Amino acid sequence: MNNTNFNSALEQSGKSMYAVSKRSGVPYTTINEIHNGKKDINQCAAGTVYRIAAALDVPADTILNEIHYLDGVKGKYKGIDYIWSTGDSSQITFEFEGKNVILSVGKIYNIPSRIEYYQVIAGWMIKEYIAKAEWKKENLARIERIRRDE
Repeated sequence: MNNTNFNSALEQSGKSMYAVSKRSGVPYTTINEIHNGKKDINQCAAGTVYRIAAALDVPADTILNEIHYLDGVKGKYKGIDYIWSTGDSSQITFEFEGKNVILSVGKIYNIPSRIEYYQVIAGWMIKEYIAKAEWKKENLARIERIRRDE
């Protein structure tokens, strides 16, 4: 765990870990463990995060690590099971006609209160993939018939 956002806020504040500890009331060992990546700031109690943020004069959410809410979210579109994964970009993975398909959705902000939007997005993406796959199959069959007739 690198706690990049916390470390960046600490550096920008110009305060020492000791000063943040004294000002926030959070033990120095906790601040040090967060700084050195031994402790994930997202796993700290909310009160601890708020006190540290106040000591750094920043909003609490700016010192937390990014959370990928969609990782592992599963759904079903017309009988096709899919799963989301996120990182630098978001992806939908599903199986179609015996093949594992991975569709890149691009950078999507992970907003857990809008999870129903991701179901709609997955449906659109899968529907488009299937339509293209069927179009390709039909046209390859046409090309084969034309070749046979020549």
